[in-house]
Amino acid sequence: MSTIEELKADLAKLRDEAKVQVHLGAMEAREEWDELETKWHHFVAEARLQESGGNIKAALQVLADELRSAYLRLKKAL
Repeated sequence: MSTIEELKADLAKLRDEAKVQVHLGAMEAREEWDELETKWHHFVAEARLQESGGNIKAALQVLADELRSAYLRLKKAL
């Protein structure tokens, strides 16, 4: 499994856990979730283009780090 695939699987797991908690959480969590969903869809789309250059890989890592931090922060807040 490639590093991007592992990263995607890890983020998908965190996303699923956060999604369950968001459904049980407050409205402000819903707003943050909606923002994260936009970033998630962007990440998935960019991951499909990973073979087109190293710049995309670096950008994906930054976005993945941001998503991971936000999912963990949201999960902890609920």
